[in-house]
Amino acid sequence: MPVIPSRFEYLTVKVVDGVAVIGFLESASMIEGDRVDKLAKELFDLIDEKKFTKILLNLYNTGYMSSAMLAQLIRLNRKMQSVRGKVRLCALRPPIVDAFKVSQFDKLFEIFPDEPSALKKF
Repeated sequence: MPVIPSRFEYLTVKVVDGVAVIGFLESASMIEGDRVDKLAKELFDLIDEKKFTKILLNLYNTGYMSSAMLAQLIRLNRKMQSVRGKVRLCALRPPIVDAFKVSQFDKLFEIFPDEPSALKKF
C-alpha cells in the first residue's frame, strides 16, 4: 500500500485501493486552537492537491476532540460532498463516540470500528 511521503506535521497518509487513509500523529493537535488550524490546513491541502474523493479518517490516536476540530470535520464533510466524495471515520475511542452521539455527528458520518471494515464499504 503506497504511503504518501510525510511532509506533514500532524497527519499520516496511506492509500489503500484508492482510499486515502489519514491518521493523526498526536491527540494534542485535536485540542489546541492553533494546532487545529494547522492540522486542518494540512488536511485540506492534501485533499486539494491529490484530489482524493474517498477519505477514511482513522481516529485511533484521538482521545479528545475540541469543538474547533469538530467544526473542521463538518467543513471537510461539506467539501467532500461538493466533489461527490465520501468521508468515513474509524477507530473512535469511547469518549469520542459519546461526543459524536451527543452532537449527532454519528448521523452525519459513517463510523466503523476499524480500518478493514470501513475500507470494505467504499
